[in-house]
Amino acid sequence: MKKIFFLTVVYCSLLISCKNNSDGKKLSYDGKILTEQLTQREFDYSKAKEELNRERTDSRIPFTMNFYGCLGKPVLKAEGNNDVYVMLDSGSTRNWFYYSLLEKINVTEDDFIQKVVEYIKQNELELIKNHSSEKEVAQYLKNEWSNYNLNYLASVSFGDISLRYDPNVNETFDGVLGAEFLLNYDRVTIDFINQYIILNDEKLDGAALKMYQSPNDEFDIYFEYRGQPEFGMIDTGNYGFTPRHNFGDRNQQYDINDYSNYGYGYKDKVPITPRVMYSYNDIKIGEIIYNNMNGAYSTIKGSGFNKGAQSHMMKLNGLGNVFFYNHIIQFDFVDMQFIIK
Repeated sequence: MKKIFFLTVVYCSLLISCKNNSDGKKLSYDGKILTEQLTQREFDYSKAKEELNRERTDSRIPFTMNFYGCLGKPVLKAEGNNDVYVMLDSGSTRNWFYYSLLEKINVTEDDFIQKVVEYIKQNELELIKNHSSEKEVAQYLKNEWSNYNLNYLASVSFGDISLRYDPNVNETFDGVLGAEFLLNYDRVTIDFINQYIILNDEKLDGAALKMYQSPNDEFDIYFEYRGQPEFGMIDTGNYGFTPRHNFGDRNQQYDINDYSNYGYGYKDKVPITPRVMYSYNDIKIGEIIYNNMNGAYSTIKGSGFNKGAQSHMMKLNGLGNVFFYNHIIQFDFVDMQFIIK
């Protein structure tokens, strides 16, 4: 009997060690409440305008984490008088803009497409040789863009920054600055304490971790969970923590070079997991130890992640801003380091 009891205890403890630190707690479908549940922080929409209108320079730009519909993520205001707002998303490969930006610069979608058609006629005629009319070409482009093909043809520029058109997304902000933006600079510092982004900053004095850049310009690091290594993506477009499936099982199987199944056009099924969050202790990034960190799978019922991202993050941990709210971080592309202070 004693031997059986001992084996049972060992078996149960092994099960517990691979599971989350607590029973799951239900998550709200209300966006603001959901964000506050996962981040354990309160947000205030009324602060956004004041935070965005603070003093700025070309290299030191204020952001807000209180933007309506984009809580917990760094939103910047583009220079100019059009009230164009973009979210800094290190987990996005490209820079994107949405239809709302066209509205703000007083350009209709039809006029925009016409300008693209004229460009193609002059520079890439081969693309439309099988289409007999401009109307047919316009419809062809719409179909391609909605499937994330040829989007490079549909771009707008703000200074040196180019953004591609995404017709599928309707957000409260007007676009996204992704890795394509960050990689223009030697170092980018994100000061979450004072809410400023500093471009081409001096090297940050903090804990430096080797940073891995995937072929798709994803920025990953090793961190620890209960003393064991885990691999995760630094994702400023994610306000929370998105653990991979079977997080902590010491058997993470992720190929940084395989992006074949993670694109926007991913159509296969992904599992749907309960809409709950779990609490995790003893997560370590650099010299910083985190306890009582709430996390939820990318595949929860009603997930805001597209299917490609869900498939991706079933294998790869998403390290969002909840880890950085009280810190300053830096993407150092000179020494390929992620630095946290």
